[in-house]
Amino acid sequence: MREKSRVLFLTMLLIMLAARPVHAGKDPGALGAKSVIAMDMATGRILYEENADQQIPPASLTKVLTLYLAFEAIQEHRLSLTDTVLVTPEATHAGGSRMNIRSGERVIVREIMKGIAVASGNDACVALAQHLSGGEDFHPFVNAMNAKARELGMHDTVFKNPNGMPADGQVTTARDMLRLSTSYLRRFPQALTFHSMTTYVHNNHNHHNANRLLNTYEGVDGLKTGYVRASGYNNVVTAKRGDTRIVAVVLGARSAGARAVASRRLLDMAFQRLNQGQHVATLDEQKGRGALPATLAHTAPRVDPDLRAAQQVADMRANQVRSATATASAAPAPAEASADKQGAQNLVQRKTGRGSYAIQESSFQSRQKAERRAQHLEKKGLPVKVVATKLGGSKWYRVLVGPYASADAAKKTREKMLTRGSVTEE
Repeated sequence: MREKSRVLFLTMLLIMLAARPVHAGKDPGALGAKSVIAMDMATGRILYEENADQQIPPASLTKVLTLYLAFEAIQEHRLSLTDTVLVTPEATHAGGSRMNIRSGERVIVREIMKGIAVASGNDACVALAQHLSGGEDFHPFVNAMNAKARELGMHDTVFKNPNGMPADGQVTTARDMLRLSTSYLRRFPQALTFHSMTTYVHNNHNHHNANRLLNTYEGVDGLKTGYVRASGYNNVVTAKRGDTRIVAVVLGARSAGARAVASRRLLDMAFQRLNQGQHVATLDEQKGRGALPATLAHTAPRVDPDLRAAQQVADMRANQVRSATATASAAPAPAEASADKQGAQNLVQRKTGRGSYAIQESSFQSRQKAERRAQHLEKKGLPVKVVATKLGGSKWYRVLVGPYASADAAKKTREKMLTRGSVTEE
């Protein structure tokens, strides 16, 4: 009888020990992260989740919302990809990962957005937030971030700055980041042009995208990584196979390598469960108003598209006058007025501003074609911008590769492009 009692006692003790909760601080989760969630974007079905409502500092995942507001401003004609942003000293003092913009420099919005998406530039985020806030105080932008978060149902998230740098009370959850990223991809799928770039160059600094799954995991074409000590290594990643797009969030991995492993395993599991018809819940998505929050709409510039185009033409003509005595190539200058798309023999290098040179890769009378060509070159890791100009009474859109600090640097890139045939490949 005593032996039976002892066996019963030991059995109950084992059951009690097995039932004890696992503390997140000691065990970061089955996938090697504090919090994860994955969803089929087409249906909103959550395929896997673990501690998805645990509040964690967002780190650079914050930049998804910064870019979200930039795209909304573009949609409302308060911002254009070809507008310029004046960089303030405060922006250049931002710590952490940087795009390497310089105080007093004027940077095209397209380049600022690339610097945020690829280089994770904290300085670029401050510059863009100040530009849309109408001054050095970027609190109107941060207020708009939180207003947009409320619109999208991100009730467990608070933002304190536009770049995710450490700040008391700045937190999010995997589920809230899933809401944000899903809305971002639904409304602005063109954003993946930036997020899929593996490298980016600005002011002679070469930046590499920290998303290790780009080009190594089938279908991955974005989205954003992040790290601060308080959270660990975070990632929002999306992969498309056929008509299926998975969006996954990993928060709090121990290292960059562990983050990549956790993201890969989560995507594997998500695609497998989707194929098996399994899911655990459905995301309660909120679409929001689909407009720039009022706090930012009051400060963001609003320029008539015709006036903006006229200003761009005027700026282009001024640059042409300044560069007339500093042509860096013997190729004929009026390449814009030749065929719709230029061949390698018509590449032109010319000075585009104080201490910077660019290569004219091609020119089009259709902005859409020029933008499409620019996107193609961006995927090759080249710094590209589209500039509008008028010649012979017609409007042309020049695809420029650059800027480069010297004519020699531009020439070297030009020779590589000629060797690799980048100007004719589609």
